[in-house]
Amino acid sequence: MTQGRSMTYTGARLLATGVGLVILGIIVALLYARHVETAEVVAVLLFIPIFFALLRWDVVGGALAAIVASVIYVALRWSAIEQVGLGLFADTLSSRALGFLAFGLIGGWANKQLRASIDKLDLYDQIDDATGLYNARFLLQETDLEQARAKRYDSVFAVSVVEIPAAWFDALPRKKRDKTLRDLGAVLTASVRSVDRAAHVVNGGSHWFAVVLPETGPEGARIFTGKLVDQLTTWLEAHDVRGGGEVSTRTIPFPDDENGLATLRASVDEIDRAEHPTSR
Repeated sequence: MTQGRSMTYTGARLLATGVGLVILGIIVALLYARHVETAEVVAVLLFIPIFFALLRWDVVGGALAAIVASVIYVALRWSAIEQVGLGLFADTLSSRALGFLAFGLIGGWANKQLRASIDKLDLYDQIDDATGLYNARFLLQETDLEQARAKRYDSVFAVSVVEIPAAWFDALPRKKRDKTLRDLGAVLTASVRSVDRAAHVVNGGSHWFAVVLPETGPEGARIFTGKLVDQLTTWLEAHDVRGGGEVSTRTIPFPDDENGLATLRASVDEIDRAEHPTSR
């Protein structure tokens, strides 16, 4: 899923930060254009540290930063307060303080909810964004399920893996690479039985296209793997996708090659941990 991860909380926070800073920048520019006094311009800029604090520490951070911002705003107005008295500034000071506090509290709560929602989506994420196939997490779960079923009912299954060097795709322009991976995922989906499960995993310098084959013995799995690698490489070469390195395959029948399945699962588990570091 390296080619196109679904948005994580960190990504969402960076997006929110960028959008928020742009909006505040526009507001400040408009205030300067209208010759608004400096204290009010600075008051708008004080929303920035509140924004960063609530993104980092949720409601508590937003509230504390709002209090600090209120104190700073009072300090900016202090000379004028000394000259004409607190009464004339009471409404302005209270409205600013309430605005800072509301922004910190509501923004902090919303940020906490956003993080929880994205973490939940990440926890149950089973789809590879790059290809539309299943991802490493699903491959782990599916092979675990098939392994348990095979042991319980004395049945068989197999995993077919085609490893295509990443160099084949890296040489392509980004848009073409993204389209190629999506189309390749559609080709693979259309090529397997309804009971089969196809997954895509990026492992360092190669793309793994793995298919879990229920109720398939060693010979049937080897035949399937041969047809699969021919189909994928033929399709890629027909679309001018070819780079350095050779395509390799693995056929892992269970229970015949239990060690091979364990090795595959260990590699996929490591990849899943890298892809979902906050939901393990």
